Amino acid sequence: MKLRKRLIVGIVAIVACFSLTTAVFANTSTTQTTGYGTLTGTLTGGTNTAYYSTTVTSNSDNAYLTIAGSIQDINGRTLVTKQQINSSRGATSFSGSWTSLPTGAYVAYGTHGVQGGSIYGAYAVYTYTHV
Repeated sequence: MKLRKRLIVGIVAIVACFSLTTAVFANTSTTQTTGYGTLTGTLTGGTNTAYYSTTVTSNSDNAYLTIAGSIQDINGRTLVTKQQINSSRGATSFSGSWTSLPTGAYVAYGTHGVQGGSIYGAYAVYTYTHV
């Protein structure tokens, strides 16, 4: 009887752990740039939210970092288009989130960039993740 009780308690504990886990998906893309070092874009999908991050190694050119993207359903229909958002000039990191994703959101696409400097050209990387 004692063994049976322990077995039941163990199974209940395992089921409880699985019910608390949330799938999180992430995608990172990088490219080497002239003047900014490595440009890195990361997009992470969680429950009803997509988190984004854009970074460069250095930004002495006083450029700004950007993020733009879209949210699509499982059939590839665009549900939301996110217009470009810019950091302050000279930033080396820029992050935030898109919250309250629409019903049926399946995948998020992101374009991360650095642009608007006076010496170096613009660069971009692309990411996607399930939400």
